[in-house]
Amino acid sequence: MGERIRRRLGALLAAALAALALSGQLGALATLPDELVLGAGTATELPVSSAVRVAATNGAQVEAEANEGGGLRLLAGSAGEGELTFSLLGLLPIRTVKLSVRPQRVLVPGGQSVGVALRTGGVVVVGNSDLGKVASPARLAGLKSGDVIKSVDGAQVTGAAQLAASIAGGGTAHLEVLRGGDVVACDVTPARDERDGKYRLGAWVRDSTAGVGTLTYYDPASGGFGALGHAITDVDTGVVMPVGEGEIYENRVVDVKPSREGAPGELTGDFLGQTQALGTVSGNTDFGIFGEAEAPVENALYPEGLPAAERGQVHPGAASLITTVEGSAPREYACEIVRLSEKASPGARAMVVRVTDEELLERTGGIVQGMSGSPLIQDGRIIGAVTHVMVNDPTMGYGIFIETMLEKGDACASPFSSL
Repeated sequence: MGERIRRRLGALLAAALAALALSGQLGALATLPDELVLGAGTATELPVSSAVRVAATNGAQVEAEANEGGGLRLLAGSAGEGELTFSLLGLLPIRTVKLSVRPQRVLVPGGQSVGVALRTGGVVVVGNSDLGKVASPARLAGLKSGDVIKSVDGAQVTGAAQLAASIAGGGTAHLEVLRGGDVVACDVTPARDERDGKYRLGAWVRDSTAGVGTLTYYDPASGGFGALGHAITDVDTGVVMPVGEGEIYENRVVDVKPSREGAPGELTGDFLGQTQALGTVSGNTDFGIFGEAEAPVENALYPEGLPAAERGQVHPGAASLITTVEGSAPREYACEIVRLSEKASPGARAMVVRVTDEELLERTGGIVQGMSGSPLIQDGRIIGAVTHVMVNDPTMGYGIFIETMLEKGDACASPFSSL
């Protein structure tokens, strides 16, 4: 009888200890995304203890080992797809996630300040205006600020001048308009402006924009580049500017307006006199602008390039950013990854970044407009790019994963990529 009781007590104690361990590991595993994307031949630290066992299935080649801190490190083999099953002591399954092991990509980090010039695919409506005493035909037809006029009577709109020519004869015009991602039809009858006798829509439109940002990466394998880490939007409407044609140019930083609490600073550049483009822009997305470089891009700080990190390799802690705040030569400055987003698709605010470099803080006050796209480096890898400044604390800002930028950059193969 005594032996039986001891066995039962031992079993109950073991179950209690297992439940205690399980509760902690469930919380840790809950922070993992539904799909882990690893680079072939790379190691990734996971926030779980070595009491958790990992089994790979369906052709995935991954080994697991304990790290020095008692956690778990995954060692990815050759490229392939599969699943990872996590279990406690190899007995009790806890969670299964998808696994993609991809070939290692080596990129040349950017950090160069670039001027960006875009001509839109269509024209952006930024407002409506009456024609003297005649009500705005555009407003009467339902055109709204932020609409993108893509075509008139089936003919593609390439700019404001071409739009004006297409309605010069008067008569009802059939428009195709991009509104919030949807294409809608709109019939509008231009009115004659008594002031000059010309037919007009009664709408203010914009067909181009220009600004300063930072190059994030150049991919030697494809010749492609990514920059900014966020979209170029119309200053008045906030709409993402559709790309018809666009280029990036070398920009020389001539002045810095430092950031202060409540008032982000900015870089002042000089690129409008440039005649030789560094590359052509094919996509303007919520995750950056992308295109093809005219010639290979070099970075003297990392002439051999750096591997692109997978999301699972990024962690809070010391890092650096590469940016240009004087002239045209990028420099590397210390920063810290403060926090990572737990969202499955975190976008342009995937991580919180704090500038810690005293020299950069003295010169810029932290992050300023124009630094968007500055590549982030950690553990010898490109992990992402700076995207936004925190207005109330400009020493801090947000960043995007390089993994996200590469996915979007690979998809931008045509001049009219999805927005």
